[in-house]
Amino acid sequence: MNSSVPPRTPVLVGAAQWVDRDSAPGEGLSPQRMLATVARAAIADSGAPYDADVVGAIDAVAVVRLFQDSGFPAPFGRQRNLPDALARRIGARPRRLLYGPVGGNSPQMLVNLLMDDIAAGRHDVALIAGCEAIRTQSRAEKAGIELDWSEDSPSDPETLGPETRLVSRHEMAHGIALPVNVYPLFENALAHHYGRDPVAHRQAIGRLMARFTAVAARNPFAQLPVERSAEELITPTDENRYIGYPYTKYLNSNMFVDQAAALLLMSVATADRLGVPLDRRVFLHGSADTHDHILVSSRIDYHSSPAIRIGAAHALAEAGVNVAQLTHIDLYSCFPSAVEIAADAIGLDHDDPRGLTLTGGLPYSGGPGNNYSLHAIAEVAWRCRAQPGSFGFVFANGGYLTKHSFGVWSTTPRPFTRTDPATYQREIDAMPAPTLDERPEGPGRIETFTVVHDRGRPAFAIVIGRLDANGHRFLAQIHDSPEALIDTPAIGRPVTVRPTDTVNLARLA
Repeated sequence: MNSSVPPRTPVLVGAAQWVDRDSAPGEGLSPQRMLATVARAAIADSGAPYDADVVGAIDAVAVVRLFQDSGFPAPFGRQRNLPDALARRIGARPRRLLYGPVGGNSPQMLVNLLMDDIAAGRHDVALIAGCEAIRTQSRAEKAGIELDWSEDSPSDPETLGPETRLVSRHEMAHGIALPVNVYPLFENALAHHYGRDPVAHRQAIGRLMARFTAVAARNPFAQLPVERSAEELITPTDENRYIGYPYTKYLNSNMFVDQAAALLLMSVATADRLGVPLDRRVFLHGSADTHDHILVSSRIDYHSSPAIRIGAAHALAEAGVNVAQLTHIDLYSCFPSAVEIAADAIGLDHDDPRGLTLTGGLPYSGGPGNNYSLHAIAEVAWRCRAQPGSFGFVFANGGYLTKHSFGVWSTTPRPFTRTDPATYQREIDAMPAPTLDERPEGPGRIETFTVVHDRGRPAFAIVIGRLDANGHRFLAQIHDSPEALIDTPAIGRPVTVRPTDTVNLARLA
């Protein structure tokens, strides 16, 4: 049926999304039931005449790692093997059960890996699914309702090896651990990089994210389909208090969601055998996986990402297209700085008329843990089908703008190619990082900062700075009047810093 490409060419044939906005406390689905629900929908979306034949052909099931297994609590129990739990619920008997790593880049990364496996003949049909039930979990806990989501399995799932440690003890001691504390560091550096005063920059990010809320308001799978104005997003109120300056609550990723998504991948030969119509098939034309210097304190600067620039360029070149030829674009959007840095690295204007999100983004459509970009890929697939021959682009991000995965999609048949990421990662790894002084003392200047708030009140500032004496980078906190840094130019301001037994302390000079 599709002789224009080799029979082992991998193709996306099914996609599905699911959201629960209405269930009462304690009545939402468990993660296992969410995964099964959306997996069945993805199988049906393939258009194959017999779902049972598709299920019988699935030889790999991958599940995106839940937040409960990414360092968050699991008050209602854990599942030993979520891929197995999913497979049993839909009646599949795969020989591979894969549980993905921590990171919002993992949905596109898993697609890249499994498509490579299909092309190499290691698999014929792969199902990828992911979800979060944090809305149901939180509401049940508040209502005092006990749920049991625990589930045993005969064995543990396969993983991709030990997790990369994304934060050092020194960073953690200074507050560089929670994303709500880290992404504002990038944002304040961006304001300085763009030459904007802080108030003007807050207005700019308000305008950027207001466009995201407009998309979410039209998205049937959004957790919060509410359009908001730029002023509403950036103005601190009791409901929209500061979390980490310059971000109010409405500018932070919303993880309190009940959302799920799934994708069905198979070889062209298998799609032909199972009767998948040609108009359901979406091909991965280009892909890449990169990472910046792992530790935040080792970044080259805080307003750019060499790994996004190099990874996006590689994926587009592999696809044989440029940015101007893209029709459907979704940039990972946990916080505004992720969007801005990615857009700059890829070569997109912040107000590009094509838009930078297809869902509405993590703060408004919803941030289902590591799984957001599976929703983005589903949106790209559907839109490419609706406009045959058009190109879609997905940028997925994990960690603290740390790990990145890219996909260029189209319905136009194309043989699959994938370059070993190590070949272009070497260029990024070779970029020199500033020297970090863990016990700095003396005068220095602020390289970037954020003011961490507690229930809307300034608690302390996190400062990344450079020593005047040698240019070495340092981490510190400001405890005396951190509010003095709010809405006033602070990058480059002089400070004095000294070490203590716990953290380095800085004072504005």
